[in-house]
Amino acid sequence: MISIREASVDDIPLINSIASVVWPATYSNMMSGEQLAYMFNMMYSPDSIRTQMTEKKHKYFILFDEGVAKGYISVHTVENTILYIEKIYVLPTAQGMGFGAMLIDRAKEFAKMLSLDSMKLNVNRDNKSRHFYEHLGFEIVSQRDLHIGCGFYMNDYIMEKQLKTEN
Repeated sequence: MISIREASVDDIPLINSIASVVWPATYSNMMSGEQLAYMFNMMYSPDSIRTQMTEKKHKYFILFDEGVAKGYISVHTVENTILYIEKIYVLPTAQGMGFGAMLIDRAKEFAKMLSLDSMKLNVNRDNKSRHFYEHLGFEIVSQRDLHIGCGFYMNDYIMEKQLKTEN
């Protein structure tokens, strides 16, 4: 049975452990080992996840299949009209099973519950998951090169899916 539940601070070690598997599998061919380690620590250390949850008000939702965590999504609101998807990761062994779409659907339910107009996300311009997002109705609306420190950049497309036009 598949279930998705909102995470609490007690789930920080679980979120960190999923990220530690997914992060290198996803990005090792897109960035140097130095940048990989720098960004992982910046975004997925237990302290960073705790700050995201408690201070930045990010909501995490974890997907379980037969009681085993397979992935998660992290979201927060922007400008009271947009649900920003900060992170969405599914374990490599569980990809292609529809779990990513289920997590996006959960985010969409959350956005609609808050009467938000759209969902946005950033995706590395070299990440093949861009096509997954396009399949789900997201469109590229812009791109950015964001300096994140130590000479590293995030080179992303910004993608958006309108919700007001959906039933």
